[in-house]
Amino acid sequence: MKRETMRILTISGLAALGMSGTAAAQSACGDSYTIRPGDTLYEVSQRCRVGLTRIYQLNSGIEARNLAIGQEIRLTGNAGGGRQPDRYRVKSGDTAFSIAQTLGVSLIELLRANEDMNPLRLMVGDVLDVPGIDRTPAFRVRPREGAPGSDVRIRAHELRPGDWVTIGVGPSSANWYPLEDVQVSDTGRVATKVEVPAWADPGDVLTFVIDTDRGVTLRSNDFQVIDRAGAGDGRVALEGRIREGAECFTLRTPDGELYAVVSTDIPFTDGEYVEVEGRFADVSFCQQGRGTVQVTSLREVRPRRN
Repeated sequence: MKRETMRILTISGLAALGMSGTAAAQSACGDSYTIRPGDTLYEVSQRCRVGLTRIYQLNSGIEARNLAIGQEIRLTGNAGGGRQPDRYRVKSGDTAFSIAQTLGVSLIELLRANEDMNPLRLMVGDVLDVPGIDRTPAFRVRPREGAPGSDVRIRAHELRPGDWVTIGVGPSSANWYPLEDVQVSDTGRVATKVEVPAWADPGDVLTFVIDTDRGVTLRSNDFQVIDRAGAGDGRVALEGRIREGAECFTLRTPDGELYAVVSTDIPFTDGEYVEVEGRFADVSFCQQGRGTVQVTSLREVRPRRN
């Protein structure tokens, strides 16, 4: 395995370091840090024990892919927010949605934490419970195999809205290196694409991870690295909405691409949103879309929302 260019990071529990988005004012590097050759924001976060979300809050406009040697990064100070309270008192003009945004949680979380709350009849002075962070995030990658340099779709939900997380990959969930930083949407979701690293060899088994500032590192199922010849044999992974077509069922992806889908043993249901894996058929009577996919596996999933 070609490991000369890979920078391995051994990750310990971030919770033990107190690395939340609203971490205390102290850092292991003082009030600021000066970027050195080879530094990434993730490495600064680890070295200085300051949450990645906190760094982004303190350094408005910072670009993780465009760090300059000698650039000074603030690590302490007022980023416009303090430690999250346990209670919230409703003010004039508040709505359930605006309160959820203020607290950095989803509307569903807020409603779950306040079962007696009527979101359409909030009263000034009402005291609401602030949701904790005991959610169970979900994480998946598609496809489950690919050649070096090929795209991999990363999706996760039930994360903390507005947080910054790090996407990484390596031989295990304990040894990996960062690929990119992504901000969680206001619905608690992440949807992005990364590449299978160039250093990976066919036959390698990789793990993709999403590392958060809240003591949670999500790991994917095993990802199999294949050679480029194998990657071109018609295998495909898609997601989208199933519809009943003129000759065959069809699948339309979130990007608007249309495919015919067929199977000898997997039933399709009009209107369901699914992930499918399979192979392009060499010949088919289906005359719709960009091609016909012989589906070998299907799973119903929630529609993509960023």
